[in-house]
Amino acid sequence: MPGIQAVKIKNIIFDLGGVLLNINPLLSLIEFANISKTDPEVLKNKLTSDRVFEKFDTGILSPDEFRNELCRIMNYHASNPEIDNAWNILLLDFPPERVELLKQLKLNYSIFLLSNTNIIHFWKYTADFYQKYGIQMAEMFEKLFLSYEIGIHKPDAGIYTHVLQNAEIKADESVFFDDSPANVEAAIKLGMSGIHITNGKDVTQYFDKGILKSL
Repeated sequence: MPGIQAVKIKNIIFDLGGVLLNINPLLSLIEFANISKTDPEVLKNKLTSDRVFEKFDTGILSPDEFRNELCRIMNYHASNPEIDNAWNILLLDFPPERVELLKQLKLNYSIFLLSNTNIIHFWKYTADFYQKYGIQMAEMFEKLFLSYEIGIHKPDAGIYTHVLQNAEIKADESVFFDDSPANVEAAIKLGMSGIHITNGKDVTQYFDKGILKSL
């Protein structure tokens, strides 16, 4: 992370999926294609064209509206549990070493979560986290910033401004971790430091004993 002066950083903002929580969106696409007997590429193009996931992630669609839209696009009537199970299959695990990292970081920084997410996924991964670790996921952070509550989707500049204003933090004292280069670039344009988590890299590699490394 050239150009990042770790000594200046007081706030760490994490994306969730692909950074802290392992995910595989392809699994849900395949499951939806299987239950509707649709070609995965054809279904992907329809879902992308209708922006159904983005609409759900920004709270435009309620859970029932989201399910209805999926059924319409798939041309298949699926039950709510069938849709939710297929939708949640992309959520994998939140590794213990990342939980331990957050515990260490809280001793030295203000920690925030900024995620493009939706309420069905939120219900699932927070329930899984509590079941596995016995604590609420929200307790790991100063505050959660969730796109479906805010009504804005990364990389829209407005969501980063919202975080800075509502968390009452300074951009030049904050670093943002995300697995999307576009999301990281948007944060950098607003004055934050940004770190792109690429395949083969783990977020824990950027820290040593709860301190951000200067690399």
